[in-house]
Amino acid sequence: MKLVMLRPVYLPGDVASLRSGPVTDAVAELGPLVAARALSEAELLARLEQIPIRPAGVKIDRSAFSDGLPRKERLFAIHDGFFGVFRATDATTELLAHCVLVGYRTMLREAARCGTTLDDEQWGRLRHGIEATVAYLLGLPIGEPRPTPVPVGADALDPHRRWRSGHHVFFPLIQAIVLGLGCFQAAVNAGRTGEADEALAFATVVMTASSDAMCFASDFQPHHYGGAVRPAMAPPYLPVGLSGVMSEDHDLLIRRFRELREVFPTLEGRLGPRREAFIAAVEGTYDAHKRVCAKFDGEHVVSLRMSADSAAKAVGVLEQLERSRLNTLRSV
Repeated sequence: MKLVMLRPVYLPGDVASLRSGPVTDAVAELGPLVAARALSEAELLARLEQIPIRPAGVKIDRSAFSDGLPRKERLFAIHDGFFGVFRATDATTELLAHCVLVGYRTMLREAARCGTTLDDEQWGRLRHGIEATVAYLLGLPIGEPRPTPVPVGADALDPHRRWRSGHHVFFPLIQAIVLGLGCFQAAVNAGRTGEADEALAFATVVMTASSDAMCFASDFQPHHYGGAVRPAMAPPYLPVGLSGVMSEDHDLLIRRFRELREVFPTLEGRLGPRREAFIAAVEGTYDAHKRVCAKFDGEHVVSLRMSADSAAKAVGVLEQLERSRLNTLRSV
């Protein structure tokens, strides 16, 4: 299971740069159908099976495999390696679209095989977040989420596969939020209110969907996490305990949050309510993350990034991070 993603520092900085980039014929044909949800789930999956994992000619960035990387870059490489993520630096818009569609395919395959305990509202929001990302890349309306019947699969669920499948959807969504916030800030700085409103609305939709992606990734019994998934993310199987803060997409997202401290307090008119909706979506995503963590006994076990004798339990660490992030967005 592989996912080829753009290094987030190469994300377009504004809408004009994003939509001036080329897309492959496959994306140009399938993208509008995905954005409009014009296909049945079976038809969509059959069409997605034809999408290559990366556009023709895109080369993998091999720098992450080099010796002597700085500590932060080493942690990024460990995180990507565990989840089967490879990075590239070119074909920006093409690669963004392919990454989203490949993640969508992985999720639909997994759900068709094994089903999901997400309800129709959650499944509809999750699918909408992916479809909205494709729409935003192509300059199409992002529409509204709607409840969608969940797939019913009869195969036995593999917790390792579900964990990785869910993250292969979660990661492109996080990158899409970074993209939306970058386009929002560029539009605000240029005085383009309509473009800023579109970008922040998009980031809000995708932020909401990311919480459902976490629920999908953790859609298995708690004893499978403690007995199989969690040990695989810690020594001796990995050099260090794995954490979401080791993701370079998450790292850039937090930088975007800090940059918003200068912008959010100045928003007026329709952008004021749009800001509050985004902050509420961030809060909802942290709440979902805490629920997932609590499901896996996070109120009693320490984070993988902490020493085993730490008094800070995993849910408590998330609560501290949530307060910090929300205070940043609220400029408190």
